[in-house]
Amino acid sequence: MPELRVDRWLPHAVVDRAVLDAAVSDPTRRGRAGVDWLRLVRRGAVAGLLVLAVVQLYLQARGSQYGIDFRGGTWNAGRALLSGRSPFPTPNPALLAREPNGFVTPPLLALIGAPFSTLPFGVAIVAFNLLCAAALVGALRVLGVRDRGFYVLVLCSFPFVSSLALGQPDGLFALAAAVAWRRRDSPSGAVAAGALIAAKLLAWPLIIWLLVTRRFREAAVATLAAIVMLLGSWACIGFKGLSSYPRLLSDDARAFEAKGHSIVTALARAGIPLHLAVPLSVAAAVGIGVAIVIIARGGDLGWFTAALAVGLLASPVVWQHYLVLLFIPLAVTKRLRDPLVWLLALALWLSPGETPGALWQAWLIPVLAAALALRTAALSRLLMSTSARPSRPGYWPAPSSAAMPMPGRRRPAR
Repeated sequence: MPELRVDRWLPHAVVDRAVLDAAVSDPTRRGRAGVDWLRLVRRGAVAGLLVLAVVQLYLQARGSQYGIDFRGGTWNAGRALLSGRSPFPTPNPALLAREPNGFVTPPLLALIGAPFSTLPFGVAIVAFNLLCAAALVGALRVLGVRDRGFYVLVLCSFPFVSSLALGQPDGLFALAAAVAWRRRDSPSGAVAAGALIAAKLLAWPLIIWLLVTRRFREAAVATLAAIVMLLGSWACIGFKGLSSYPRLLSDDARAFEAKGHSIVTALARAGIPLHLAVPLSVAAAVGIGVAIVIIARGGDLGWFTAALAVGLLASPVVWQHYLVLLFIPLAVTKRLRDPLVWLLALALWLSPGETPGALWQAWLIPVLAAALALRTAALSRLLMSTSARPSRPGYWPAPSSAAMPMPGRRRPAR
């Protein structure tokens, strides 16, 4: 009987697909032992992250530093608000350095902390952490994430574990960013962006994202919402500390710009004077933002990622828990099993401390933050190539050669 040549009758792409389906259905074709090594490595990474997170939180809970930022910041600020006092410390770099957990964020966070301040501290910090963890889970669900492994990656990443250990509200910030993206063409998304800016001033480049993508109405609503929330929260404390707040931010930056994980800190630890390190860090952050937009081909998600990355990297004071925000645009890409993303997330555990002890640790976090943002831009470019061309005029679509499959090549799967 003559040999049947399938490739004479079917296109090569169909033959390749048939071979691929056969390999998936027959485990022996994936390896002599039928072992899916990529899945095995991923499961090992998930287990390792769970162990690291549980051990870190257990050690923190046993020590005296658990929730230290929450106690000195949100919890005490809520108590001050309820008693009619100013929640802000005295603007003085030396005093701020000696008491590094004072409340220096806008008073909107004090309003959020007011209900928790009526509880004993031990109960309050646990309840606040549960709220932040639920908010982060909600943020991923808002973005349509269904991959359980990615939930573990984000919840057990060192930035979020650090956020829980210190009692920081990064889970709430992540939820606001997720809503801002998901509802980006509606006033509700603009209000979410304004709330994030009012609570975390370094998120202000989101206004630029809305303007560049021609969401002028949403940009106006976000700006107005941020102003109303800022002034409204200050009105709740009789505008106490408003006139001295710019000086407080400046003094706080002077107290900690050489101790955190910002580009300023990395340059200062390398011997560059602070008066030069600050403009250099801003230039570096803007350059990284431009690179993100270029890699993402000017796409909507590229601008969104660049806005968050530039705001974070240009700040003179950056702590590891700030990086939780960078997982939001990454979740939008739906490329949640990307090996490089997992490698970068695992590398964040190489420096498990808020104050870098060595020069390489000072550089590690800014480099990893930039790498995560740039990888997100590359993945968003793949997302654009597999999505329909949007109708919104402000979105810069990928060239037709990237959006349309070439002859003889198959479009990547969603």
